[in-house]
Amino acid sequence: MLLAQDKGLNHYQNQEYEAAQEYYESVLSERGNQAQAHFGRGSSAFQQGDLETAKYSFEQSLKADNEQLKSKAMYNLGNTFYQNQKTKEALAFYRKALELDPTDKEAKYNYEFLKYQQDPPEDQQEQDQNNKEQDKEQDQEQEKEKDQEQENEQDQKNKEQEDKNQEQEEKEEQQENNEQQQQPQQQEVSEEEKSQDLKQAESILDALKQDEKIMQKRKIARSKSRKLAKDW
Repeated sequence: MLLAQDKGLNHYQNQEYEAAQEYYESVLSERGNQAQAHFGRGSSAFQQGDLETAKYSFEQSLKADNEQLKSKAMYNLGNTFYQNQKTKEALAFYRKALELDPTDKEAKYNYEFLKYQQDPPEDQQEQDQNNKEQDKEQDQEQEKEKDQEQENEQDQKNKEQEDKNQEQEEKEEQQENNEQQQQPQQQEVSEEEKSQDLKQAESILDALKQDEKIMQKRKIARSKSRKLAKDW
C-alpha cells in the first residue's frame, strides 16, 4: 500500500492504522472528495481487515487525474478482491494496474501468480496429474506393505505357536518313551527278585531234604543198633 507523504502516512508507517484512517476521514470531512484522502483511508481500512471500506475508498480514488495514483488504486483493489477470494476480479484489476504502469513489478508478480493458479500450463497440469497418480500408487504400495507386514506378523505368530505345539508334543513323546523304558527295568527287577526267591526257596527245600536224609540215616542207624542188641 502506497500513500502520499502526509500526517496520515506517518500514522500508517507506524502501524497506527486506526489513527491514520481517522485522519483521512477528517480530511474528507473538511476538504470534500479528495482522491488521495480516499486512497489513504482505503489503505488504512485494508490493514484493519475492513475490506468493504477499503474497496469503496479505492474505487473513489480512481477518479483522480494522477495516473500513478490510479494505478496504485487498481493494484490495491486487486489485493482487496483477492482477500475476498474473488480471483477473476483481482486479475482484472492487476491487469489494469499494469496497463497504467507497466513497470509495476508487484502488480506483474501478483497477476502472473494468480494467472498461473487459475490456468496452469498443460505440462504443469500433466505434472500435477502424474504427481497425483504417483501419490495414489505410493498410497497403494504403502497399504500393500502394511498388509504384508500384518500377514508376516500373523505367519510369525502361527509359526511360534506351531513350534510350541511341536515342542510340547516332543516333550510328551519323550516322557512317554522314558516311561516305556522304565517299565521293562521294573519287570526285570521283578523277575530277578522272583529268581532270587526261587533260588532261596530251592535252597531251603534242599536243606530240608538234606535234614530229612540225615534223620533217616539216624533212624536206620538206630534201627540197626537195636537189632544188633536184640540179636545179641
